[in-house]
Amino acid sequence: MCINPKTKIKQPTSANSIPDRVLSKEIKVVKATHAAHDRTTDYDLLLFLVPALFYKITPVHPIFITGIARILATRLILTFHYLLVDKDNYRNKLTQKQLDRERDDYLVGTILHMWTQVLLQVIFPGMFFSDERFLKSCAIFTFWSHVLMVEPLYYFAHRWLHIPEHMKSMHGFHHLSISTLPSTSLVQNFQEHFVYIATFGPAFLAPFFLGGHQHWKVIMAYLVWFDCTNAYGHMNVRVRHPIFTHPLSPFRYLFYTPEFHLGHHAYFRANYALFMPFWDLACGTHREFKKDDSGLMPAKQQDFVFIGHNGGLGHMLTCPEFNVYNVYEKYRFSLPLQLDFMICDLICHIARLFIKCYTCSRYLINGKKIGRIICLARSPLDYMIPKRFDAVNAGILKLIKDEYTEKGTRYYGLGNLNKMKQLNESGELIVKMVQEDDFLKDKNIRIWTGDTLTAASVYNQIAEIPDLDEFFFIGANGKVGTAVCAMFNEKNPHVKIRVFSTYHGMNYPNITYTQDLNEMLKYKVVVTGKILPARKYEKVSKFSLREKIPQKTRFIMDYTVPFIEIKLESNPGIRHQHIGLLQVTGRNFLKGHFDICMSHDENHIYPCHAGCIINSSEEKEFDEVGEIDLTEMGNIW
Repeated sequence: MCINPKTKIKQPTSANSIPDRVLSKEIKVVKATHAAHDRTTDYDLLLFLVPALFYKITPVHPIFITGIARILATRLILTFHYLLVDKDNYRNKLTQKQLDRERDDYLVGTILHMWTQVLLQVIFPGMFFSDERFLKSCAIFTFWSHVLMVEPLYYFAHRWLHIPEHMKSMHGFHHLSISTLPSTSLVQNFQEHFVYIATFGPAFLAPFFLGGHQHWKVIMAYLVWFDCTNAYGHMNVRVRHPIFTHPLSPFRYLFYTPEFHLGHHAYFRANYALFMPFWDLACGTHREFKKDDSGLMPAKQQDFVFIGHNGGLGHMLTCPEFNVYNVYEKYRFSLPLQLDFMICDLICHIARLFIKCYTCSRYLINGKKIGRIICLARSPLDYMIPKRFDAVNAGILKLIKDEYTEKGTRYYGLGNLNKMKQLNESGELIVKMVQEDDFLKDKNIRIWTGDTLTAASVYNQIAEIPDLDEFFFIGANGKVGTAVCAMFNEKNPHVKIRVFSTYHGMNYPNITYTQDLNEMLKYKVVVTGKILPARKYEKVSKFSLREKIPQKTRFIMDYTVPFIEIKLESNPGIRHQHIGLLQVTGRNFLKGHFDICMSHDENHIYPCHAGCIINSSEEKEFDEVGEIDLTEMGNIW
């Protein structure tokens, strides 16, 4: 199986004339320095605001209007590109490393251009504030300056950047992105930005020095158009209309397609032109490139749906529609949880006026089936207020009915809160509702919780701790906790478990109960399956310091979803460790963005999600709901 447990209990200790193989050897002997910098984004807002310091010397509103317009255009393009192109494209998975790198750098060029504009406004004020009667002539002059000056300058500057020394010192940073986003067009090595400022400068310098007029509105329009056109060249779309591809069509020479520039990222030593392929065709560096479309699953295919839910405002901020660079970010809870959930609840109420659910990216399962996560437009409060439970269950049933009607989907997994015992008896009520529904009752719908693999993962990751003879357990009376304790009683009866609970739900010889959370300090390992506010752990830690009670605790092993990291200021030696999480180590079983918006790293997956995926891959024609079967728990592991 390609899904393996991840345990972290241990302490952290001319180019086209040179043969490819020759050029590759030549490049390798030059040490790469393009990514040597370690940039912090902590001060980006301050750097963006720097031009405001010059408000007494020159008008700064054109600078900020231009900068904000460029940023908004980039973000809108990213959103619509995800929605219309990448959302269902399981082949174009972007790595977490690439997303982190690009997020840190994609706005650097915009800020540098703002600083440059400050300097030019001070030196040449007439260059930005000509009479508005000349706007049209300025725009025409800027267009021809781009065509006649910027395009050839860029072509030769780009070829110069591909000389091995410059490739390794600067331009290679951009080419680290093989699969591209629209905003990849803005990601450059810091020094390389100055090369481009000089290259693109004639578009707004020439109209002023040669024509006598230029205006900041024309410069703004040019920069926004430039960013959008550059982003277009880094999109994963196919534009193959004969008007752009036929040898007799002028557009083949005057305006590029995304595949033209993606060919440059694929070949490295071809298709150097900016927006006009004419220069590559004239200089002999043009190469045809087509992205492989063969073997893609039908757009409407959907074999499995994992029904998720919202986890608060921090969860919303990881949605790619908001910012594609945040999809692997941990959930952030800047506000008190109660306030966070109330705001989220209001947003969900408004959202339900327009949508009933939120659809995530699709992914490929074992080369045969298509899976997808679909979240109900419900807030965490909907799972905390009993009078809303019926509406949540009705929403789950309607989602199942809609997805079967539209796509024929028969397999469904229930995410964390959607299978709470209080909500629907761990999925049993959903199975009953499906069986009693006039439309669904004969459709062989299968409902899975995936909790069998969750319990197996949690149990094994605890049991594998060397020399473990006891641990403190918070939340042990939950479904997963009960199965874990039962398995320890059966397989590891020598391990003593101290359960923090007022309810004595289990009667095993190795289990005792307490209502005093301070007792956790007596145990090196604390396991929790229940989200407790950080202040409660902090209170226990401070109590021990105040009373001078020795602390044995070294690990808080947490399998709650979502995982909310706790940092104890009073005792930084206690490590809060996420367990139960699995890692996908193979490249064939799962392809696509199965792992985004889940508050964990790339290629990781929660075991309940993984268990449901395995069930769908193996076409298990039974429901996995209710209590966990210990025999099946051992078998699935």
